[in-house]
Amino acid sequence: MGLGSARGRHPNWSHPDHDACGTGFVTCLGGAPSYEIIQISLTALERLTHRGGVDADGASGDGAGLLTSLPQKFFRERTRELAIGLPEHFGVGCAFLPGSATAEFRAAIEIAADTGRLRVLGWRRVPVNVNALGRKALETMPEIWQFFVAASDASQEGEGFERRLMLLRKRAESLMPPRCYLSSLSSQTIVYKGLLTPWQFPQFYEDLRDPSFAVAFAVFHQRYSTNTQPSWHLAQPFRYVAHNGEINTIVSNRRWLRAKEREIKERLKVGPWFSILEDNVSDSASFDNGFELRLLAGLSSEEAMLAMVPPAYEKDPLLSRDVRNALKALSQQTEPWDGPAALVFSDGQWVGAKLDRNGLRPMRYTLTHDGLLIAGSETGLVDLDESRIAERQRLGPGEMILANPVSGQFLRWRDVLKRMATRQAHNAVPQRAVAEVFRSRPTPIRDAKRVAGAAGWTEDQFKILFSALLSGKEADWSMGDDAPPAFLSVLPRTLWDYCKQRFAQVTNPPIDPLRETHVMSLEVHLKEGVTLPSPLATPEQLSQLTEIFGSVHRIDFTFPAVAGVPGARCSFAQLSTTPLSNSDPPGLLLLSDRAISGERAPLPALLATAAVWKAMVREGLWDVPLMVESAQVFDTHHVALLVAAGSLWSEAAQRRRARPFVRACAKCWRAWECRRWQATATAICLRSWVFRRTSATSCSKTLPIIPGRNRWTMCWATTWTCTRRHFLPRRKSWPTRDSTASAKVRNCTRLRPRLCAGSMRS
Repeated sequence: MGLGSARGRHPNWSHPDHDACGTGFVTCLGGAPSYEIIQISLTALERLTHRGGVDADGASGDGAGLLTSLPQKFFRERTRELAIGLPEHFGVGCAFLPGSATAEFRAAIEIAADTGRLRVLGWRRVPVNVNALGRKALETMPEIWQFFVAASDASQEGEGFERRLMLLRKRAESLMPPRCYLSSLSSQTIVYKGLLTPWQFPQFYEDLRDPSFAVAFAVFHQRYSTNTQPSWHLAQPFRYVAHNGEINTIVSNRRWLRAKEREIKERLKVGPWFSILEDNVSDSASFDNGFELRLLAGLSSEEAMLAMVPPAYEKDPLLSRDVRNALKALSQQTEPWDGPAALVFSDGQWVGAKLDRNGLRPMRYTLTHDGLLIAGSETGLVDLDESRIAERQRLGPGEMILANPVSGQFLRWRDVLKRMATRQAHNAVPQRAVAEVFRSRPTPIRDAKRVAGAAGWTEDQFKILFSALLSGKEADWSMGDDAPPAFLSVLPRTLWDYCKQRFAQVTNPPIDPLRETHVMSLEVHLKEGVTLPSPLATPEQLSQLTEIFGSVHRIDFTFPAVAGVPGARCSFAQLSTTPLSNSDPPGLLLLSDRAISGERAPLPALLATAAVWKAMVREGLWDVPLMVESAQVFDTHHVALLVAAGSLWSEAAQRRRARPFVRACAKCWRAWECRRWQATATAICLRSWVFRRTSATSCSKTLPIIPGRNRWTMCWATTWTCTRRHFLPRRKSWPTRDSTASAKVRNCTRLRPRLCAGSMRS
């Protein structure tokens, strides 16, 4: 039959345009576990089919699944058939296994359970109907097994049992063979998911058609894969969270967690086998990993969610002081996972839903008179008679709802905030805001133009960027940039220009930093409750920070110009091995190129910052504030990259260099720079630059790679030696960079960036 014929066509071909993921949950407040919740969830999931993706075969979906409370009656009946005896408290694990690794995986689980003083009671092959699968899903389908775990001693059963199951899964993940995946292991919840479409889902899993599969709640999700290839293990829900949207700060969130890995393991009292993040997973899966870490640290599910996805509380006049302080205390515990997001979550006792601080994904809920609560990405997921409906509402930006199926509690946004403020009252950290103070006048320097040229300024940048300081707002100019990427350009480009290729890839709506300023924040949270209004620090603020944190370790990243490239390499090597692990760690680190002169040339500020930050991470000093004082930083992009590399920026050096050219007041300077930085944030759909230590993003683990025959690695933005055939026409009006090995700052032309291989090759 031809493709044009409607008869015999696969059901998914008739669906309209695909959109973003669809998610939601169903529960009955105060009611007993019921199979009706599974039926309603499957109906809602099928009505979200148009939100999911489908493979080219027309039958393999991007993923669909359910996260439910543990159906005790169902599993007791199934294990009785297998002659497996279950105690009062038990846990169930669900695993995806390649057929060749089943025995090895079982051995890994047994070893991990024995180490954790747990015992594996038995195994069950999950019954499935492979005829429901599409070709791609069938080719990649793993074996699906369940296993049952109990404590070795009845006295060990209790509240700590769930935590021990979490640690059992983490230990097993360090032992099990490749391509094995534990989708869940809990005494309270279980996950059924796969590379399926919603209509295939109940046909594939026979368990879901059993009326004894009675649950208290169910979280459902239909996936539309964007940045990762669809696979069985990346289908959602994950162990705690179902997510519609994307985490735009995912790279920095992952790097921050790895930077704090040593401290996290010490706090949780776990060994090197404990992995804080799974490898090669989606942003949603990494979010689920981070959420689990918050639960292991003792936070409740709503506290963990508010810490990771904080609302825009900074400028909300309706919030009480207690609520505001509690939200600030939570926001200082972790970096925000920012981006458009509708999140549905459960820790096994509470189930809830939350939106990001801008509300850029939909989430609606309906409550009936008999306690049925349905939340989802769309309305109309379930047919209900109007007489049954007691409340129908939607979540606003940053809002959350929370439900406890057992107790029957239903907490709306204000109730959630009150509950959170009560729980956080004993965790309040004394806050100290470092206010903006503008008193000192920068002292002009000698040979300002030549020093500016040595720092990388060009005439065009000077005209465009600094003329705006007179009005305190960014200059108006045409859109678009016809300059080629730095690695393809025949002109000399700085290291900053090689770091412009990252962007948010999908579904980001435009954000107006002026009209939506109430949901944007530039606050920087340092240790000990110290807060800066933005990552741009004035000399007066730097003095205040020095008084607060005590000892300041100053690092000069200039080097003798006569040493040329070898001297620069030696200076960089010294930064990379900066000794910081002494008995008295510094209270604050300050990188500076204030020594720029005719005798000393600077390393690129970005390179120096990244090298020192990685040295700090190695020594466990991720919470020590790192500040950069540099004349090389004169563009919003430069400031953003320094924040991405893990530092704050002191504007003192820039104000000193610019003072001879522009008679702008310090307040105009600050207003201009902050406006431009907010605009930069909106370009990648970031609203919350609420930093934990110094930044919302973190340092790159590798230097930028320049495509080429030998995969050269950029060592620094400009060099101080002549290379053949790379001189540019001289510009008498504005100096740029020295062209001699002595690096004397004088009227000269900038050289082509020199590349090196060898010790710095990635």
